[in-house]
Order: sequence, then structure tokens, then C-alpha cells
Amino acid sequence: MVDLKSIVGEKIKSLRKLKKWTQAELAEKVGIEPVSIARIETGLNFPKEENLVSIANALNIEVSELFSKDEAVDKETIVGYIQSTITGLNDRDLNILYNMVKTMSCC
Repeated sequence: MVDLKSIVGEKIKSLRKLKKWTQAELAEKVGIEPVSIARIETGLNFPKEENLVSIANALNIEVSELFSKDEAVDKETIVGYIQSTITGLNDRDLNILYNMVKTMSCC
């Protein structure tokens, strides 16, 4: 049986981490306590309707996206994550990544 609280919690956690936010940062954006985010992410609690909407808005997604296990993420989040990740790469790894992307885009 599918545990909806766990699905929603896992989705919120993965999207929050993609944005490199702490639970406290997401909680501040939503207007709830960090412990509430922790309980939601671990599947212990299910957010109230207004908090569910606020969480989705903070994560820049539709509420319905919180109910699926897929990893659909908006373009802004993807680009931001890639930019923050490549900033820390050394020259060698950056060149490897460049060649991989270049190869992917040619086909």
C-alpha cells in the first residue's frame, strides 16, 4: 500500500535539497516551524492544506507535483542546481563535464 505521507515528504525533501535549502529556510518561507518540515519530510505528519499550498509555492511547483514519485523539477531549479554544482568543480572535471554536454547536444 502506498503511504501518501511518505511520498509527499520525500518529494518535499528532494526538492528542498535541490534548492540547497535547509529545513529552517523552507520553514521560514512557508511560515511554519522547522520541526514541522522535519515531520512532514519523514512522513510523520501530513501538511495542512494551506501549508501544502505554501510549500508548493516556495518550491515553485504545482501542488499536484507533490503527490507523484517522479522527479519533475522546474527549469529554474535545474539550472540553479547545475550552476551551483559546477562552481565547485576543478578545471579537469569541468572540462570533462563540458565534453559530455557537448556530446549530448550534438545528437
